[in-house]
Amino acid sequence: MKFIKRTSIAIIFALFVTAATYMIARAGTETGGAAPQSQPTPLPQPTMPIETSVPKTSQQQVACSVCHSKFTDAVQSGSHGHAISDPLFTQMWTDQGKPGACLVCHVTGYDPATGTWQEDGVSCEACHGPVPAAHSSDPVANPVPVDRTSDLCGRCHSGDRFNVADWQSSTHFQRGMTCTVCHDPHSATLKTVQGQEDKGPSALCINCHSEVSMAFPYSKHNQAGVSCVDCHLRHFETGTTDVHAIPDHSFTASIATCSACHADQMHAQPTAATAAQAVVITPQPVSLSTAGEATSNPSPVSPLGFAGLAGLFGLAGGMVLQPWLEKAYRNINKKGNKK
Repeated sequence: MKFIKRTSIAIIFALFVTAATYMIARAGTETGGAAPQSQPTPLPQPTMPIETSVPKTSQQQVACSVCHSKFTDAVQSGSHGHAISDPLFTQMWTDQGKPGACLVCHVTGYDPATGTWQEDGVSCEACHGPVPAAHSSDPVANPVPVDRTSDLCGRCHSGDRFNVADWQSSTHFQRGMTCTVCHDPHSATLKTVQGQEDKGPSALCINCHSEVSMAFPYSKHNQAGVSCVDCHLRHFETGTTDVHAIPDHSFTASIATCSACHADQMHAQPTAATAAQAVVITPQPVSLSTAGEATSNPSPVSPLGFAGLAGLFGLAGGMVLQPWLEKAYRNINKKGNKK
């Protein structure tokens, strides 16, 4: 009998605690409203080139090397400077009958009407022109115009030999990166990380992708001399010999890339059809939300959850506090009877 009485008081106390907790939780949910929805971080957009109105340097070639010898030397010694004199290009151009279409990108200032051009190779004005006439005397007031977006490079590095769609689907492009983040526009080579010039192109990748910096150096790939670009860029598994071929800039490794080295370790030898399918797969655009950013806040917890939990604590507390609760109840009744 005593146990039943004690349990009854505990249950009544638990019901009171549950009801109070439910009302408080419900009131907080209604007044606070739904959790605000956070908007995804907008993708950074490439800065469009600023159009400048500057006088053209008629028949005048600014001696860039006087002030910018470091850059002009890099251009002249690189593939841009040798774009017209490279023996391989000269041979292929001659074999095709020396079409003028090639000179649009292999020389500077090509005029298709006369078949003449201003300078051999890709010179300064190909990317920085037209140079203001007063630039050499007052460079601050007459800056050289330059398009810093990937559109400038795309004027020549595009078409069938460079899949622009792959580049635009890459996370690099979607995060606003341009060609010059990784490529030196003057020497036309990959940039290097200071102090890590001897580590090859992987050091450039790890400079941003630090999450792999601890694992990759100890991997079998790195020990065998395989770099990041061997799997994520080259993709020349088809054996193409086109000198204009540019690595796949979607930066996604394909099964064909793995098979080029690990064909004997695969469960089934890749066929020409499956390899071709792997190569032509177009990566889907990557949203910034995949980098770990939440697109919305979690929904609020139901008041019933709080009430149920409070009820359990209330039942345990009621069993412990039963003697004091019963005594308090009797005192209240005595005071009421006296009145």
